[in-house]
Amino acid sequence: MPMRLILSLLLLPSLTSAAYPTEGTAITDRYWDCCKPSCGWKGKASFNSPVFSCDNNNTHLTGYDDGTGCNGGTAFMCADQSPWAVNDTFSYGFVGASFPGYVEDAWCGACYQLDFTSGEVKGKRMVVQAHNTGYDVHSANRFALAIPGGNTSYSGACAIQYGVANSVFGETNVGLSTASQCDKLPKALQAPCHWRFDWFEDAQRPTANFTRVVCPVELTNRTGTTRDDDTTFATQSSAQGRPHAPYLLVAFVTLLCGVVVV
Repeated sequence: MPMRLILSLLLLPSLTSAAYPTEGTAITDRYWDCCKPSCGWKGKASFNSPVFSCDNNNTHLTGYDDGTGCNGGTAFMCADQSPWAVNDTFSYGFVGASFPGYVEDAWCGACYQLDFTSGEVKGKRMVVQAHNTGYDVHSANRFALAIPGGNTSYSGACAIQYGVANSVFGETNVGLSTASQCDKLPKALQAPCHWRFDWFEDAQRPTANFTRVVCPVELTNRTGTTRDDDTTFATQSSAQGRPHAPYLLVAFVTLLCGVVVV
């Protein structure tokens, strides 16, 4: 086999995993605008299906072409795409993600482990799925946690979806300010709202280290979305105990050259 082909085959897994950001540092914040998730449209990434959207009864819509409730449409964010705690140090959730220099095919449907490095949640961990996009920050890797009452927006979509005054969801671009206000939200949103003040300790924009991980069924069951590259990533993850690819490359080339390295 020609040397050039051998080297290409050995480097292929590393090149594939490097196509999109898979680890780094990030800023986090929060949002909940009730709009149809941006990853809920067809063609946003290579996945089995777009992220579920819901009607105003939080029933999954069967099609993906319904317009967003933030622009006169009938598709909204599903209440169950919100965070919950597994124990005192670990939670699941959903995010609007963005990476400078990349577009939505890099993150829509992808899952990430977030290890918080500042604030009240320092040392805690989440695994989240990117169901939306946070393009309003361009200078840093960003994960906007989807938390009911986390903020609200000019569109008034939450009022339309739930038939309540938009003020129930708090101040525009700020959201609710106390845990007691969570009890005034629609029933389906109260528990994840309290999560912010309990498990998350109302942390304000904590930083985090992120790592791409295989999406757990706990999250994909709520979005209906699995990326095509998740299987490849799962294969790579299962090989964590094996020699790293660059080491294998050096060893193989050394063998071909007839040089023994101890």
